[in-house]
This record gives sequence, C-alpha cells and structure tokens, in this order.
Amino acid sequence: MWLSAKVAGVRRMWNGSFERFARTPTLAIVRYMADLSARLSKLVKLEKELTRKAAHIIQPNAPMYIVDWFVMGAAQRTLAQSRGFRSMIETSNFPSAAILLRTQIDTAMRINGLRYLDEPEDQLLEVFEGKKTFRNLFSWQKTEKDKPIAMHDKKLREWLQEDEPWIERIYEKTSDFVHLSFRPLFASIQHLDDNERVAYFAITGEDNAKDETNYYEICDAFFDVSKLTCTSILAALLARHAPDTAGDRSLKI
Repeated sequence: MWLSAKVAGVRRMWNGSFERFARTPTLAIVRYMADLSARLSKLVKLEKELTRKAAHIIQPNAPMYIVDWFVMGAAQRTLAQSRGFRSMIETSNFPSAAILLRTQIDTAMRINGLRYLDEPEDQLLEVFEGKKTFRNLFSWQKTEKDKPIAMHDKKLREWLQEDEPWIERIYEKTSDFVHLSFRPLFASIQHLDDNERVAYFAITGEDNAKDETNYYEICDAFFDVSKLTCTSILAALLARHAPDTAGDRSLKI
C-alpha cells in the first residue's frame, strides 16, 4: 500500500531518527568482517561455542539446583533469540531484529542479577512454582531505609551498566522499537521530496532500505550483547559446578 502526505520538517526528523547504534568499546568488535554474511556466521559460531563449553561444565550425574534450571533456561532463550535475530536480518525485518536485541539485553540483565539475588534457591523456586515473577524477588542489597531492593528492570540495568556502561545507549535505542516510540514511526518512509514537500510511504512489512550495510551496526551490537550474555551464563555455571577452578569461560569468537 502506497501513501503520500505533505509534511513540514520531516527530513530533519527522519535523518535524526536513524542514528547509528553506539559502538561498544569494552568488547572487541570484529571490524574486519567484510559483509553481512560474515557477521551472521559469527553469531552461529558463538551459539555453538556456548553449548560446547556449557556441556563441559555440567558433568553427567552432577547435582542440579533451581538456579541451574534458571541459567539453562537463559541459555536456551539466548540461543533462540540469536537464531530469531539472524532470521529477521535475513528477511529484512529491522524492527523485529531490534526488539530481539533488546530482549537479549534483558537476558544479560537477569543473569547478571543473580549475583545480587538474596537466597536465590528459595526465591527462584517461587518463580518456578508460579507464585512470583523475577521482578517480585529481592536483592541482598538494602535501600537507605534498610528495605530490600526489588529486582526491577531499572535496577537490573543499573547493575549491568556498572560493569558494562556501553549497554545503556543500546538499551535506550532499542526501547524505541519495543514501545513504538520515535524511531519506528519513520521506518515506513520510502522517499522525501524536498521541492514538493511530499513524503512517500511504503507499508509492506519489509524494510524499505535494501543496502546490507544498514544492518552492520545492529549485527555488531547483537553480537557483543550475546557474547556478554554467553560469558555470564558460563560464569554462573562455573561458579556452581567448578568453584575451585578458574575454568574456561572465555569465548574465542
């Protein structure tokens, strides 16, 4: 469906809405990758590396706990979101890819949040029993009034950003797509005619921009967030199943 509408001052807003995703200075970004295919292949390698390393940490007949179930559920979600992200990029669906990037950050926030969770076995059991959600749990940290801090997204994000400050801008940018705020409203613009002050819209469900370079930044951001999430998952498993060894949680990707 094609629509046209006369607008004023659209070009300035349109251009401003498509700022590039923030680079991530604390993680190595592979800048030598030549094309989109190489970036997606890198994600596939990361997915395989997570399952390979996790399998070596959890040995047969090892005792399993509620926290382990939670971590493995996070690993399953991480891999599923990575596969979904690759599919969205391959089918020119930037808005859905951006949402998956945001939810990948949410996974990283919760895995990191396990460090702050008070009595994790008991509290997570209530989640598995359906009595509470993660946001209803409490940290061992206290407020100034000596009350336990709830595990709300805002606090989880603050804790993660203390170690990984580059997360903040990516989180904010992808939130636009989750909440249908600024950026998605301009994704349907196909062309702007400055002389006639006319905007042409293409409502198709597919991205209007077909140049694959438009996906480089979001792929790099998704890779870095996924690598952070995978590393945190392996660290959580090592802490419980190999506490006396340094282990190998590094991801050679």
